[in-house]
Amino acid sequence: MPNNPDITPLTVAELFSQGHYFIPIYQRNYAWGEPEVRQLLQDILDESRRAKNSRHPASQYYIGSLVVDKRGEGQFETIDGQQRHTTLCVVLSALKNEFADSINQQSCLNVKATEDTPFQKLSSLSLNLSFTNRKRSTSTLALLAQGITTGCEQASMHGAYDVAVRFFEEHKQELCTLTDYLLNNVVILRVAVPKGTDLNHYFEIMNNRGEQLEKHEVLKARLMRPLGIDERKVFSTIWDACASMDRYAQLGFEKSLRCTLFGANWDQHPVDFESIRQEMVNSDSPAPLVSLEEIVQHPVLQDKKENPVNDDSEQYASIISFPNFLLHVLRITHVSHIDTDVPLDDKRLLLAFERFSNRTDEDIATFSREFVMNLLRCRLLFDRYIIKRKNDLDWSLEQLKPNETRHHYVSSGGDFNQQLIMQLSMFHVSFPTQVYKHWLSAVLYYLLKQHQLGEFRISQYPAFLDQLSNKFFYGRFGKQPIEYFDICFEDVMPENDFDHHNLKLGTHIQNFIFNRLDYRLWRKLKDGHEFDVDMDFVKSFLDKFRFTFRTSVEHYFPQHPIAGEPMDESILHSFGNLCLISHSDNSKFSNNDPATKKNQVKDKLNREQLAESLKLVFMMSYEQWDPENQPAMIQHEKMMVDVLCS
Repeated sequence: MPNNPDITPLTVAELFSQGHYFIPIYQRNYAWGEPEVRQLLQDILDESRRAKNSRHPASQYYIGSLVVDKRGEGQFETIDGQQRHTTLCVVLSALKNEFADSINQQSCLNVKATEDTPFQKLSSLSLNLSFTNRKRSTSTLALLAQGITTGCEQASMHGAYDVAVRFFEEHKQELCTLTDYLLNNVVILRVAVPKGTDLNHYFEIMNNRGEQLEKHEVLKARLMRPLGIDERKVFSTIWDACASMDRYAQLGFEKSLRCTLFGANWDQHPVDFESIRQEMVNSDSPAPLVSLEEIVQHPVLQDKKENPVNDDSEQYASIISFPNFLLHVLRITHVSHIDTDVPLDDKRLLLAFERFSNRTDEDIATFSREFVMNLLRCRLLFDRYIIKRKNDLDWSLEQLKPNETRHHYVSSGGDFNQQLIMQLSMFHVSFPTQVYKHWLSAVLYYLLKQHQLGEFRISQYPAFLDQLSNKFFYGRFGKQPIEYFDICFEDVMPENDFDHHNLKLGTHIQNFIFNRLDYRLWRKLKDGHEFDVDMDFVKSFLDKFRFTFRTSVEHYFPQHPIAGEPMDESILHSFGNLCLISHSDNSKFSNNDPATKKNQVKDKLNREQLAESLKLVFMMSYEQWDPENQPAMIQHEKMMVDVLCS
């Protein structure tokens, strides 16, 4: 392939003020979900805050490359980078359509009169992206650019728009600074491949690029450096066993060591680092020694599916990555020894550990032994008491047990297993982005403390999770909000003083509020509580309800009804007329009337055996849901708020 491609660094403002880009048909559809969109926005927000607090001029923040084939003057066919480019397009549309007034007001206060304000720059940008032979994608992008969210047939783009709107609503006071940084300092490298490039060969090279050394492997090498040979072997074995997040940790150890280290039922925790070292030294099948040079040259990467013990391979989908898990462990095991909280941002993994890895060799060695043991303890608790995805379908809460031939799995929670799965999955889907999984720190902290004290009882676990839900609900949505750190680690219980303004945000109401409500409804129904609705109808959906990643707030009575009279605005956008559903269902519902939506939900129940929203089921239980039946809608909202705050 020819050398010296044309590389042009472009700020976001420059990217959207020059040229036009086409996404060819052979590219996959837009596929970013809430975790990816939120992570991009959070990264940009973090950088804008650092720039604002720095004494030096804001530096450029590179977010990757946009590889293109130049087709004519100002015309580019996108080869790589379309997911990021499309997301930026959607994000700018959300800013322009939903927050222009806020940005304009803040701009007047923060920008010199001689400069173009962020509002002025944002207003001047235009849509310069389209899809070849994909009318739905092009149409959806064009509608979102105009602020029209009805009729969007590309669900992922519509979803990204909603995610961006909620994110900006959460950080509304920083929108001017964020927008200014996004437009002027966020840079993407446009790489135009040389004329005559064999694109097929180029794709082959891109799809077979070598994997780079990950940050957690660099951290592993740093922490192992001052240890002795036997200690390195112990450290490496524990680390690698814990790094395979899609497999139970015990399976990362040699078979001959499992019962010795974890007990006959594989449910015990090793006493300390030295006891593991002694067992491994005495083992008949010691793990191979690995030098630091070999670690760097041949890292064990998290994403690889290879298993050193192939006949014991079982794949589960973890709810977090290993680098993020390391940050949780550091956070909860050193909560009383650090003066600042540990951000759950794996891009800053090495920085988070810097205070512990920049010490004397003796201090680093002491920290390494203690940390890797805490890592193992937390991982064993995580495997047993935190949900996983099993077979890409259902939530699982199971513990590993040995038997004569291999191993098997049994429920971790006994009679409480179904309730625990509901509680944990409620938290997980409410905060899908790893940087916001503060609830997981709180749960691991509780589990570790209870096990260290020998006081853990599975029967008390649901009560703790209910209390944690209350702390998040009243602590984050009460009239006096509490920091996440205090919610997770301090013995504080906020006043039961919910700020009802949080229910008046229309489609910007937070996902956690809807998910908490659905869990509370499920719990009350399971306990035999009767509501003043068609209970036979509601109960027909109960056993099919489970938490899924829902990010679209839907009006049950539509904003723009196809037929009939529109609803009064105060009722239309009220909490009583809203529910949380998937973007695919949102697109299917469109402006259909409640009766049609009800039939669509029934069809989905029969087809997929899945009920996504119990609040929606309650709304569907009413025979009439229209402007003539507003008292029932008001009564429904009161019922839901009572359950939400119970």
